Amino acid sequence: MSDESTVRPEDGPVLSGSDTGGAPAPTGDGIPAYARPAVRLLPGAMTDEPDDDAPNPGRRRKTMRIALGALGVAALLSVVFVGPTAWRVIQQKDSQLTMPERIGELTRDDSDAAKDTAGYLMTALAADIDLDRTASAIYSDPAGPAKSIMVFGGATTLLRPETEFDTVLKLMEDETGGVAGLHSIDPGDLGGVVKCGSADSTEGQLAVCGWADNGTIALALFPNRTPAEAAPLILQIRTTTLHR
Repeated sequence: MSDESTVRPEDGPVLSGSDTGGAPAPTGDGIPAYARPAVRLLPGAMTDEPDDDAPNPGRRRKTMRIALGALGVAALLSVVFVGPTAWRVIQQKDSQLTMPERIGELTRDDSDAAKDTAGYLMTALAADIDLDRTASAIYSDPAGPAKSIMVFGGATTLLRPETEFDTVLKLMEDETGGVAGLHSIDPGDLGGVVKCGSADSTEGQLAVCGWADNGTIALALFPNRTPAEAAPLILQIRTTTLHR
């Protein structure tokens, strides 16, 4: 009698224990147990094939950006006189996000399961906002796999960064009940907006933090942490991964 099971494309990769580098074995869809609340938080994170009939906000934003680009230098010059916003856009337009091997005491998890999970989350975010460059990773915490941190985001020109950031969080609300207790954090010298909240579930507490500025937008998900515990970490992650 065979115990071979059928694997569907939508289930994602199924990894053996030897592929996980000592991390908790992923479930049947290839997602580590600590990451499941985070994956469910983002609509469409586990969907491999896009729905051609579904609205695509990212596509609309890209079309809008092309149209705005056609206005050329004249539009840019007219905005310069409005105030510092145009100068910030110019300064941050070539921003990049990178995911280094280490962020403080955190170590990047390069296992297949971690890479696939980070990829699912990145795909979900990119479906809702058009990004020129993307980066994502999962970082292991010395406290153990249950506190692994998921970081994903990208670089693009954002004229209204806080609005774009709130729109992404609104999509989470539509999907799962959303992020509660969202509050702003001092962004420091990098400027922009930084916020933290929580999306608790029956599987435990999940802090949700992120940032947006005129050149980048990113989210970080912190299982088994409070927003207060995650706040200093999101600032450290931002200063380490963001390059202008």
